[in-house]
Amino acid sequence: MLKRIFLFLIYCSAFSAAPVVLAQVAARSSANIASGGTVPQEGESYTVVVSDSILNVPIQLALVALRRDGTIIQEKVTSQSGVAVFVDIDDGTYNLSVHSVGYNDVSKSVVIDKNHLVDSVALTTLTFNEQVVVGQHITPVTTFGLTTGNQVFESETYHAPPTAHMTELIQENLMGVARAPTGEVHIRGMHGEFTYYIDGIPVPLGVFGGLNDVVDPKVIDRATFIDGGWTAEYGGQTAAIIDLQNRVPPGGFHLDASTYAGSYFAPNSNDTLGKKVGSFKALSSNGQNLSLSDHIGNLGLFLSGTRQESDRRIDPPVADIFHDHGFDYFLYGKLDYALSDVDYLTSNLNYSNTYTQVPYDSVEGIMNDLQNTSNGFQTLSYYHVISSETDRESNLFVGGYAREGGLSYTPGPGDPATFQFAGDTTNNYILAEDRSFTTVGTRVKFDSRLSHHFMYAIGLNFSATHGKEDFTSKDSAGHVGPAVMTNFNGSDFGIFAESEIHPLEWTRIELGVRYDQHIAPDAPLQNQVSPRIKWNILFDESNTAYLYYGRLFIPTNVEGLRTIASNVINTGQPTLPERDDFYEVGYIHDFGFGLRSKLDGFYKYSTPGIDDETVGSSAIKTPVNIAVTHTPGIELGFSYNDPSTPFSGYINTSIIHAYGSGAVTGGFLPISDDGTATDLDHDQRLSVVASINYQPINWYVNLTGIYGSGLTNGNPNGIEYKTGLFDFNPATHTAPSWIFDVSGGYTLSLGDGSTLVPSLYITNILDHIHLIKGAYFSAASYEEPRNIVFKIAYHL
Repeated sequence: MLKRIFLFLIYCSAFSAAPVVLAQVAARSSANIASGGTVPQEGESYTVVVSDSILNVPIQLALVALRRDGTIIQEKVTSQSGVAVFVDIDDGTYNLSVHSVGYNDVSKSVVIDKNHLVDSVALTTLTFNEQVVVGQHITPVTTFGLTTGNQVFESETYHAPPTAHMTELIQENLMGVARAPTGEVHIRGMHGEFTYYIDGIPVPLGVFGGLNDVVDPKVIDRATFIDGGWTAEYGGQTAAIIDLQNRVPPGGFHLDASTYAGSYFAPNSNDTLGKKVGSFKALSSNGQNLSLSDHIGNLGLFLSGTRQESDRRIDPPVADIFHDHGFDYFLYGKLDYALSDVDYLTSNLNYSNTYTQVPYDSVEGIMNDLQNTSNGFQTLSYYHVISSETDRESNLFVGGYAREGGLSYTPGPGDPATFQFAGDTTNNYILAEDRSFTTVGTRVKFDSRLSHHFMYAIGLNFSATHGKEDFTSKDSAGHVGPAVMTNFNGSDFGIFAESEIHPLEWTRIELGVRYDQHIAPDAPLQNQVSPRIKWNILFDESNTAYLYYGRLFIPTNVEGLRTIASNVINTGQPTLPERDDFYEVGYIHDFGFGLRSKLDGFYKYSTPGIDDETVGSSAIKTPVNIAVTHTPGIELGFSYNDPSTPFSGYINTSIIHAYGSGAVTGGFLPISDDGTATDLDHDQRLSVVASINYQPINWYVNLTGIYGSGLTNGNPNGIEYKTGLFDFNPATHTAPSWIFDVSGGYTLSLGDGSTLVPSLYITNILDHIHLIKGAYFSAASYEEPRNIVFKIAYHL
């Protein structure tokens, strides 16, 4: 409780101080404008071209920074053509540093003036890959873009256990994210409505339950999290945009092979592990990975395969867990090809399959439910540089993708009937599901800068989905119950236009509008025009603020389970897209000694809102509408990294209240009512993640702490909800919790460019077992016990 009060005070003081800080900095900036002081002035446009010294091909995703007196003035990431452009750079002497994973860093002094506006940098590969040397990394695991406010994730100092899912990477590195049962995440008070972008292609979420939703975390070079301030080009499911940039390792042939084994450690045998033998529970927890990469001329290739097995997949709140074994298989490939200096192709291939036993409580009888989920996608992206002339740049992007998924849920032949549909209190049913879908889509974007002060972009996206669904039920006597057995089709279409106006060097305005259209089974055509505006105030090189308003249109996935409520009673309604008014204000500050911070506040008003209803602990779920939802929030984050030391770290904190009112419709449900206010299924008020990493030349130690004030417990006592941001409603939420994870590893050089890396991961060090969430819209779930995992990896 004292910790919570202390955090409240931090938030209150920080947020109440924000307007004062903005006012003071604005006043100071206005005075500087009047006196010709230190506010940003229009300067030079300076270009850096980065290439591989051996292959002589451009290096994309290299991090390029300009420093003056030890302070970062600007930092950029190279494009597919290996180019980073810095704008508004004053004439003078700077330190230019270039960093890319697998290459030796370059750091040199440059003089920028009208006679020296272009530099070329050729990087040489490291002696052996994945060696991180003090001073070679420019950013910590996660930091904030000084001019955008977006959080940026760097994989180089990220040490997740080999059992980690992609959603865990998101939860640990993005502010405003709450952990959810069975590996999901709730972003800024929304259930899980976010979209991955893979090399510029929007890849919608597939069937939940796979090893990793889209890509294996270890192949990600960089990820940009956009959870507010969206430009008009971003549509679809925008709780957040997860912009992933994957890489083919540099240099020639590389081979990486690893294996791990883990075990849950508990102090006695009468715990929630199904009464396994001994205090050290030698459960089946193991996995293997093999990846290969190479460059053949201008072609880069990467292929990775992973297998995982575990005897603990889902954690229902029962005394003993039975029937909880599972397997995961994951395959990922990437191809890069430089057609020319101005043309670039990249492709991603992904497939995953998960086999899961669904656990049961033996009190209700023996059940042999089996679940199999599959996900896959293929992308092809083409980038063309039309013009690289300074302040006349223009580019074309064309991409296409396919997305496949399937879910098979098979009950055991002797299962008892335990499921009840809402509106039917008489009959119990056994459920079965067989669903598959394919989505094909395209995205096109053209951008052009007409002058230093104005650029614009236009584009479109389109996707079409088709599939089949056999959702069936039967009662204990074998009689057929409610069912959906159908083929379905639907589509999503969006078109946008946006501009960036830079009238003065201390301000930038982003204006845009998009039109979206959503066609789904059992629902009339849905569409919306969405204006968006963001005003950026660039006070100086260390202080940026922004104000934002956006109208959002968030459709549900076409392949989501369709309404079956009409088969139970006659009031079933389809689930419609969420429609939002979103407001945000943010302030980013660079302290100048490796510490950077962001403070923001936001408010979202949704009519209707969206939540998900799930059948027990299965992957059978369907979106539902809530008539009105409100989501206010405050976030405060810090990131630290000083290249002269091996320390880096960050703290992400947020306080968010998601509550709804009015009718609940769609999915399995007949029309019901949330009353005047109900905390949503995904409402967790206070969330904190703190991480510190110590990584000298050949070893590392990492400690991460995760705090949550508790998700809903289902409110079994019918307590009245309060709606204030600081009204925690503790009687309607699970107990707060701290979870600590620690990891460490050492890199041994074997000679000839090969290394051996043993590492140890301990999750939930304190073995704090608690209820993550009660039964409400889905089954209740417990925290995973302490898990000790040993991994050994070989790199060639």
